Amino acid sequence: MKTIGVTGASGFIGAALVNALASRGDRVRAFVRDPSEVAFPARVEVRRLDLMSANIADIAAELVGLDAVCHLAGESVSGRWTEEKKRKIHDSRELTTRNLVTAMWECPVRPPVLACASASGYYGSRGDEPLDESSRPGGDFLAHVCIDWEREAQVAEEFGTRVVRLRQGLVLGRDGGALAAMLPPFRACLGGPMGSGRQWWPWIHLEDAVAAWIFVVDREDVSGAFNAAAPDPATSARFAQALGHALGRPALTPAPGVALRVVLGEFAESLLASQLLLPAVAQDKGFVWKHPHLESALIDLLDRSGRRSPRTQRFAAAELVHTPLSKVFAFFSDPGNLEALTPGSLRLEIQTPLPVEMRRGATIDYRLRVGSIPLRWKTLVTRWDPPLGFEDIALRGPYQLWRHEHRFETREDASVEVSDAVEYSLGLAPLSDVALPTVRRNLERLFAYRATRLRSLL
Repeated sequence: MKTIGVTGASGFIGAALVNALASRGDRVRAFVRDPSEVAFPARVEVRRLDLMSANIADIAAELVGLDAVCHLAGESVSGRWTEEKKRKIHDSRELTTRNLVTAMWECPVRPPVLACASASGYYGSRGDEPLDESSRPGGDFLAHVCIDWEREAQVAEEFGTRVVRLRQGLVLGRDGGALAAMLPPFRACLGGPMGSGRQWWPWIHLEDAVAAWIFVVDREDVSGAFNAAAPDPATSARFAQALGHALGRPALTPAPGVALRVVLGEFAESLLASQLLLPAVAQDKGFVWKHPHLESALIDLLDRSGRRSPRTQRFAAAELVHTPLSKVFAFFSDPGNLEALTPGSLRLEIQTPLPVEMRRGATIDYRLRVGSIPLRWKTLVTRWDPPLGFEDIALRGPYQLWRHEHRFETREDASVEVSDAVEYSLGLAPLSDVALPTVRRNLERLFAYRATRLRSLL
């Protein structure tokens, strides 16, 4: 049992975190500006604290005896960004964090852990560039806010506090946050992708967001930046389609970027930004997501009937090869071998210069033809677990979703089972459902050819 202080405890994520910590038996000190506006379990100690206006000595007095501080205070970024709004967004993060860390320094016994909120906005808008915790920051307004925010938190490292900076994606919950703002137009059948729909939206289910906060508090081997996002990158177009399906509504009405800029001003740029976030530290440290995939996460949040299932398709195939596991993994780790596993009729050509260093974050470009139609295909390795397997997704191609899991398992007779599991969906659903039988037949033919080639190559 720990004693944990939570700033911003009345907020969407903060309130959920307070309840989760209390439920597992921790002593929780919930810091809010107005205690009359919150309702927590009786065992939660609610204290009035305004980090912007309180003096350092008063803040330090509130921190005495804490084993960890979870800092989530900050002005909402939603709404038109006037100069006054931007000042509040910045100061409510930089100044509150500076005051908090200064107060921690003044404590006779300093809290050993500071988990500080940050945001995926740290990276700016980066198109299809994979972004892990080591990636450089962006240069726009939100990026500079996050840079200043994190810099103030890192000062606590100088006096021995372990600091974790959680760069959160879009947090999805039933009763608040960005999802609540999206629901009215979708329920009115007016929802759809924002802008081009091709920008990447990092996201995380509220349950997993709270679990991530608890994870970084508990794990002494976690420090520094931590991408708090699901391991399932999704475009705005896929998000809109999944949200529409979870509500039982069409999602075919796009919101053009020009219109968003007229209505929302500079705030629209945060909705049109593209951040292909990879939660590398979470994966490497063994964090387990309860809701790792977007479609099922949105259904969990929005389908109260419990009858709806994701509008995604699944294809699986397996083949035995009598070759050592190390050789099998080496074969599949070489993108150059993909051409040998692909029917000549598809005329597959790898455009990325070979050899490619295969790892999480590696991208590969291809060209191919389906009948007379030329296509470009680009994949990203999202998980790399040698020699047991890896996972890749399509960044570009004919599918709304293409997630391909490769698994390799040695059997008792020393043969290796090569397993493929593909989850996919098409854009413009449900209109595109008519093409699904053809897609299924093509996949069956492709993997039958692949199995034949594997037997001769391995």
